[in-house]
Amino acid sequence: MVSIFLIAHNPLASALKLVVEHVLGPVESFTAIDIFPDQCAVDNAQSISTLIAAADLGEGVLVLTDLPGASPSNICISAAEYSRAQGVPCIVLSGVNPGMLLRAINYRQIALDAVASQAMIGGNQSMMRVD
Repeated sequence: MVSIFLIAHNPLASALKLVVEHVLGPVESFTAIDIFPDQCAVDNAQSISTLIAAADLGEGVLVLTDLPGASPSNICISAAEYSRAQGVPCIVLSGVNPGMLLRAINYRQIALDAVASQAMIGGNQSMMRVD
């Protein structure tokens, strides 16, 4: 099973985790980390990489973040690089939304690349005009 990390601006990661638990109940191998304004990639990437490596169940880790180019995204990119250097397969996707997250969780029994593709499909399909 692919483990899932959600790393986003405070309080978005925690809030999205609550949404997931509201819909699905408790989810194993799913970690949400809020990034506060004073945190940066240099200071946090290695410690998050250690958490990612510890969470890997042998199938890799999908890391979801909110805004590309922002601090959480930069932390994710650096942490993923450290993780891959340790032999942990890791993919980072930005633009997380509830649809992306729920789809990733529901499809995480398949290969990491396929989970990432399914997550992007879920994210895209949940964005639509509804009026």
